[in-house]
Amino acid sequence: MLVLYRSAAATCPGLPWKVLAAVGTVESDNGTSDAPGVHAGANWAGAEGPMQFEPRTFARYARPVPPGGADPPSPYDPADAVFAAARMLCANGAAGGADLPGALYAYNHSWRYVDRVLAVAAAG
Repeated sequence: MLVLYRSAAATCPGLPWKVLAAVGTVESDNGTSDAPGVHAGANWAGAEGPMQFEPRTFARYARPVPPGGADPPSPYDPADAVFAAARMLCANGAAGGADLPGALYAYNHSWRYVDRVLAVAAAG
């Protein structure tokens, strides 16, 4: 996953790879969690895959298919999910480091989530 986080973050200047990795850590322990929705199905909120995307949100950021990704894109494919997460964060304020907290809030509408992700990134 480390290679994916670094590669995907590089597509968005200003998005630190450690922040993207922290999202993956918080969402699914980097895809290792056995929680509902990580490997199949959805969690209680309808989120899917290692980066825990809602289907409509994933569809919006799933393309272009990244190197090693599935075609068609899948929220359960680590490459697809990580690159989609980077695109979403980039589109919502991470580009150029303009508003990283705002980008994280757009990802998950909770300031506690934002604080947790930033703390994990700082510790990593």
